[in-house]
Amino acid sequence: MVSFDDVRIALADRFRVVTAALSADGREVLLTGPVDVGVDVGGFAVVELDDGRRLAVQVRSVRIVEREGADVDVTVDEPGLPVRSVRGRAMVRTLAGSATVLGVFGDGRFVATPETEPFPERHVRPATEAETATIAAALAGTLDVGTMLHAPAVPARLHPAGFARHTFMCGQSGSGKTYTTGAVLERLLVATTLPIVVLDPNSDHVQLGRLRDPGDDSPAARRHREAATGVRVVRARGADSDHLLCLDLSDLPLVAQALLLRLDPVHDLDEYSALRRVTASLAVPYSVADVRSAAAADPATARLATRIDNLGIAAWELWRRGDERSAAELDMTAGRCFVIDLGSLNSPGERAAVALGLLGRLWMLRRRRLPMLLVVDEAHNILPSATADPLSSSTADLGVLIAGEGRKFGLHLFVATQRPGKVHPNVVSQCDNLLLMRMNGSTDIEELAHLFSHVPPAMLHRATTFGLGQALFAGPIAPTPPAGPRRDTGQSGRRRGRPDGLGASCSRYRRSHIPTRGARIVLVSSP
Repeated sequence: MVSFDDVRIALADRFRVVTAALSADGREVLLTGPVDVGVDVGGFAVVELDDGRRLAVQVRSVRIVEREGADVDVTVDEPGLPVRSVRGRAMVRTLAGSATVLGVFGDGRFVATPETEPFPERHVRPATEAETATIAAALAGTLDVGTMLHAPAVPARLHPAGFARHTFMCGQSGSGKTYTTGAVLERLLVATTLPIVVLDPNSDHVQLGRLRDPGDDSPAARRHREAATGVRVVRARGADSDHLLCLDLSDLPLVAQALLLRLDPVHDLDEYSALRRVTASLAVPYSVADVRSAAAADPATARLATRIDNLGIAAWELWRRGDERSAAELDMTAGRCFVIDLGSLNSPGERAAVALGLLGRLWMLRRRRLPMLLVVDEAHNILPSATADPLSSSTADLGVLIAGEGRKFGLHLFVATQRPGKVHPNVVSQCDNLLLMRMNGSTDIEELAHLFSHVPPAMLHRATTFGLGQALFAGPIAPTPPAGPRRDTGQSGRRRGRPDGLGASCSRYRRSHIPTRGARIVLVSSP
């Protein structure tokens, strides 16, 4: 008796599809073959050319195509059945996809090039691990962030100069986003001279300057220990820190003070005018208590004092006391790395006030044109897409201004969040780099496809299958035109407005709550 599997195998052999690649322009490559050809989205493949050269390509999309084949006769050898043969039409299933040219193997070496001469159908196969390593070595940068997702033994390295473009990082809770953010910061700290300021709403990066194992004396640990001397943690009163996170009211511009007091210059004409008069009469620095006392002393401004009492902002732990030094006096452009621990503050209002004050100060100093990486972790808390809070709204507006105009002054954003729709769209739309970790929502993937049109949708959809620590890097930071990494950062000389020279080393700062595991696009696995 002829079984179904026998018939299926016979049909597959009879209508077997040739594994082939072809290109009409020498840049975009079409792929076709059986469904078990072995190529995968983001992976590398090799096209065998006539002259003995091998063309390296990166697979950007793969799909299964089903079509009708020819009519076939199948003999039925089943005793007792009146039928001796069956005629039917075979269904042929093949793989179809697209790829981009990465370079050419020839004369014992690999030459990176985005294009070659057009070619007709030629045999294509998955790249070997040795070929993948050669391709990655030729295209990669110096910032070691992990291993290639399709070749776990091959290091994945980013281009540090790519951080001169704004970067958007997105990953759902549990994807390893916090760990990977810390890894990138760690590598940047060790291998570059780029100044870094981190707005840290959840206190996730306050250990950036500390080794997980204080006794580790490996070369990587020594490099990190040396770089860590430049890390300064700024935290609220009562927490161990290098600098106290406190402010005077006078550290905020008048507009921010008015927002803090929920004053509108049109709807609250008298009280806004009172605030202007009272603050103009006080010597700098002045506190909320100073403004309240001065306002209460004059019947014409007494309503302002009542407003301060009703809002309760004078009781905030944020305000400077006695001989304490205001955090506004810190020169964020002079240090190597400042971690601003917003999570150490008690209330959302205090955190919003600090974020607004810091962004405003950096923008005020922009004409110094000193390069800086401004990291906004959990950015939906600082640069929200929608909010009823006037302080947060003003902070988001300032973030939009920095996203749109900051690069020319050396201000480079690294924005991390859980979902793209939670961050102001005019911030995300200005980002050229994408760091994408696991995402479950198809709506979020579609939104990212709209915002980052240079990344093939098939690659973005890979994020729904990522495990812990796996990610897609795309844009100027990525080594190849799209696919994945592991965690690290780099080194260099400093250029105006442009970070350079990121190197490699493992993540070593203390993260007891995170398990340690192991355009351009790369798919990566974290260690």
